[in-house]
Amino acid sequence: MQTMLSTHRPCGRRVSGLRGSLRTSVSHIILLVMCQRGTLMTLKQELIQQVLLLSLVTFMNRLGQNVSLGASVLCVGFCPAVNHLWVAGLADAMSRIDTPSSYAKSIERQAELATGKVFNCYRSSQRPIPLALLYPFFDTFFWNASDTADLQQRDTLFTLELCQKMQGFVGKESRRELDFGTLFRDYLQGILPATKIKHQIKGKSIIDIQLQVQIAKQWVTLIYIEVKHEAGHSGDAQQEGMAYHFQDVKEMGFMTKWHTLNPALLLTVVGPTVRAFGLCVDATLTGICEPLSQAMDMLIIPHIPDAITKLASLFHAMPDLVQALRAHYEEAAVETRKLIFMSPSKEQLPYPLWDPDKWTESCQLGARSHKLVYLARGPQQPLQLVKFTQQYGVEAHDAWARAGIVPELLAEPRQVAQRWQQISMEYLAPEKPDSSGWFTMRFLMQSVAKQAQHAPESLTLAPDHLPQMFERAKHLVRSAHKVIVSDSYAAHGDVRPDNIMVRVKDNAVMDLKLIDMDWAGVVGTARYPSLLNTKTIIWPQGVGPGQLLQQAHDLELLQLQVSPDTRYAEVSWRKMVTYSLELSDMDVDT
Repeated sequence: MQTMLSTHRPCGRRVSGLRGSLRTSVSHIILLVMCQRGTLMTLKQELIQQVLLLSLVTFMNRLGQNVSLGASVLCVGFCPAVNHLWVAGLADAMSRIDTPSSYAKSIERQAELATGKVFNCYRSSQRPIPLALLYPFFDTFFWNASDTADLQQRDTLFTLELCQKMQGFVGKESRRELDFGTLFRDYLQGILPATKIKHQIKGKSIIDIQLQVQIAKQWVTLIYIEVKHEAGHSGDAQQEGMAYHFQDVKEMGFMTKWHTLNPALLLTVVGPTVRAFGLCVDATLTGICEPLSQAMDMLIIPHIPDAITKLASLFHAMPDLVQALRAHYEEAAVETRKLIFMSPSKEQLPYPLWDPDKWTESCQLGARSHKLVYLARGPQQPLQLVKFTQQYGVEAHDAWARAGIVPELLAEPRQVAQRWQQISMEYLAPEKPDSSGWFTMRFLMQSVAKQAQHAPESLTLAPDHLPQMFERAKHLVRSAHKVIVSDSYAAHGDVRPDNIMVRVKDNAVMDLKLIDMDWAGVVGTARYPSLLNTKTIIWPQGVGPGQLLQQAHDLELLQLQVSPDTRYAEVSWRKMVTYSLELSDMDVDT
């Protein structure tokens, strides 16, 4: 049996509070290991393990609050004792659900549990990690389900027959379930003969229809299908499907026995509509349910012929997903590496950071941040910043990095799944051995205003340095605008004090760099994103969702942000910036 504990040295101002529990808990962990190996044969192991497990939980909770970077504390399948924690966590969550069918009928229970506490289905401000960054085959399915180019005649014929069966009104749920399940079984088993379709058994708490495959002598459910005969009857199909999946994860124990986060597909059939969702239970024991398609009508509408084609594409994509899920579970059942699913501060990591042979340390940058930005270190490598994004100005970043305007790219951008990129770059550390460090301009503005509660004690930037810092920031932006990018010039698109890093040494501004190049691109082609925050940010005139970037916007936005005469400056002056506040409280070696 192999255990893994964080080797990170906590920051000085918090280490004293951790030492006592560290000594006690490490000794308890040693006793736990001895119990598991049968070393303490004369002791009552069950009682001892329960007490020691409680101590281990307390220690890991404290460790998760104090550690910012280090080796993973939890690694799925690494220790029978720690596996008990996962089982206990799943059991506790299921005890709050009662039964999936009753849970699906209780709006109050759903509001309590489906907003990030047990389930996360994008109905709260707390966003889960995208499923594409856990298992890329979900992203492939998303694209294939909207691609009509490869449709075959059998897909269209199945879809037409399905619509004929589903379009009528049905008084009983069992009737719609039988009709859908029979056609779906015949369609898929013609392509996937080694699968079986299992219907609900009266008196047992299982989902209406399951598609299963046998792996390592166990039947694994790859597709869950929850059926409601009409809308508004028998509760919420999506919530019930999530709960059944969560229940299976607890009962089958794949999370503790195999190297998996239990991915699966959920189909909800509500009257004559169908919708697809991706499911998994992440390393924090949160059930994630992410929409992979729109709700689609199973109706024959002659004047909208492409509705049948789009619906057929959804089903056409399923065999490939089933094959990918099967391959995943087959590999997970025999995997020997100890994949690191979770950081020491208890955040789910994206799959490119799971392999301990490539990444020895990793954690999210800013635990409260919605951005997918991480600190990571590979063997014999310096600490670097790893960002996962769907849009990034790689050409502008590369050109501006050669001019010293932005952090250096440490590797070629890597395509992750279908829609994501992995960007690895130089990490601008907040504190270095020579007492210099990088901070956002916003953070320095706040520190001068005495509002940055987490500012290092040595950081006392004088107020008369602010005008000089603002002028140097404008000069930095103008310098970026003069750099040739793809035979033209580029704009940044989001030049706010949050996205300007300032290096301070001996309480003087030494250097500045731009960060957050997601929107950056060539003037005349690059555009602002469709989801642009116009509610809490005042943008220059001409800036809007889908509008073209202009270099003038960069300077105008910066001026709006730093000017004390603008309303937004007062709002943003009070805003706490996650990036620098989190970094200034981390103790990492570069």
